Amino acid sequence: MVTASVLERTRRAEIAKAARREEILAAARRVFAKRGFGGTTIADIADEAGIALGTIYLYFPSKQEVFVALNEEFNQLIIAAMTDVPAPVSLEETTRRRVDNVFRTCEANRDLVRLVVLNSDPDSAAAKRMRTADAERNGPMVAGIQAAIDSGFMREGDARIMTKLVNGLVSIAVYQAFILADGEDADKYRAACGDMIVSYLKPQRSQAASGL
Repeated sequence: MVTASVLERTRRAEIAKAARREEILAAARRVFAKRGFGGTTIADIADEAGIALGTIYLYFPSKQEVFVALNEEFNQLIIAAMTDVPAPVSLEETTRRRVDNVFRTCEANRDLVRLVVLNSDPDSAAAKRMRTADAERNGPMVAGIQAAIDSGFMREGDARIMTKLVNGLVSIAVYQAFILADGEDADKYRAACGDMIVSYLKPQRSQAASGL
């Protein structure tokens, strides 16, 4: 029989393990920002975190796996930015709020933007896992776009393809604003991105005329 004291010790151990993992990821962000992904070793991350090299391998078997974890962290931030909006009022207002949130998140996490965008190896096993995870994460957005299409809120189309195109446009705008332009004119990129997405998603005139 498992006692309360054993459960409590287990809970504390899990909390400590999660906290150590976050410390390692925070250290990795700092080192990657200073040295770049290619110039960083797993030993550098261990030194920055103040732990033994052997300890870091208990959490991450390679530098690439640290990258995968940081990519996941960044994706979670973007998902939160996309979903943290009030109930829809209009297509244009909802779209612009989502784009604004994504740009603010990227502005606050420029190091992650550079890391994720510039250091992904599309042929690696880790990258393939990330693409599969991205496809799964797109599910709610696909469903939301389909519901909006069905209600006449958006133009007709393939919700899956539309989701990919919208995400792709936002990714390109973020890349231009925070990688190539290093944050200069980010507001202009944000506004232009919102304009393009709204124009694309608006119901076509034939739909509007038919009462959809």
